[in-house]
Amino acid sequence: MGTPTKPTPDVLAAEARVLPERLAVQCQAILERAGLHDASAHLVADSLVDAEARGIASHGVARTRIYSERLRAGLLDAQARPRVLRRTTGSAHVDAANAIGQVGAQAAIDIAIQDAPRDMVSVVGVAGSNHCGTLAFFTRQLAGAGLVGIGMSTAPPTMTYHGGRSRAVGTNPLSIAVPRRHEPPIVIDMATSATARGKIILLEKLGRAVPPGWAVDAEGRPTTDAAAALAGSVLPFAGPKGSGIAMMIDLLAGTLVSGVSGPDIGDMYEDWTRPQGVSHMFIAIDPAGWVGRDAFADHVETFAARVSSLPTAADVDRVLLPGEIEQRAWEAAYRDGISLPHEIVDDLDALAADVGVPTRLR
Repeated sequence: MGTPTKPTPDVLAAEARVLPERLAVQCQAILERAGLHDASAHLVADSLVDAEARGIASHGVARTRIYSERLRAGLLDAQARPRVLRRTTGSAHVDAANAIGQVGAQAAIDIAIQDAPRDMVSVVGVAGSNHCGTLAFFTRQLAGAGLVGIGMSTAPPTMTYHGGRSRAVGTNPLSIAVPRRHEPPIVIDMATSATARGKIILLEKLGRAVPPGWAVDAEGRPTTDAAAALAGSVLPFAGPKGSGIAMMIDLLAGTLVSGVSGPDIGDMYEDWTRPQGVSHMFIAIDPAGWVGRDAFADHVETFAARVSSLPTAADVDRVLLPGEIEQRAWEAAYRDGISLPHEIVDDLDALAADVGVPTRLR
């Protein structure tokens, strides 16, 4: 679910170019055939294409197949409607009812956007959910409403704790989005692992090696073999730092929201016996409750200008704000099309044929 700071070139090596709108129509049609009604299918397809357009291929359209397969297997409730269990001043507790993760997360965002301007802060926990794609897809919506958005999510245990050698915790992502007056928000979205596990899944699909330092095999030995890495564990970023943040997200978004964490969370790819039981937490903060919206916007612009004017390292034009690389990729994708490996295009076309969608990407 977390996104890297910048796309990894060997993961994103592309051989075909597809218009985002056409890609979204194809993904939505596949998801509808898998049982999602049109609004939910549109939301999920939008999130996948948005990730792809921003260079986050690990959370992009390659996920269409696993979502479709779990929907058709009944491990995701295609007709689920999240329900509010409790709603008080400044907080809400939502049961996603085993909906696909984007639907559960969107329910939280809709509540936060409604409540935060009244209460100055809205904390929404979502239980009983599933993988929801990139968290930035949702925190950017909060920023678009003039709110500071914070999101975190649990994930199945595919990562070691620092000092451990086996799977113990998810790659539990964290996203923060800060609104700007006339520019896209400043956004971080990152897994607590050295890389998002989805990137290793994509590398394995493409038959490519894993960079050193990303993962260990089932025996806890460093590996660059993608299949061995998937059988083993990813590593936390910066050792104890990534490990500690992942642990705290498990405690906050997991045990606090649903009582489900660590090995109690089902793996989307490996566990076909139960729903995932993923939990999310979103926090929306209205600057009006602090320095005020206008003053905050002024301060953010001053901050951004200072960062952009900093002296740079060799071969660097300027210091970039978090999210700028992804925003540039998104703009290029909607201008020139999205570059996709032929393997991904072929897989989407094969999936479309399997479920009876008549259109093809090529």
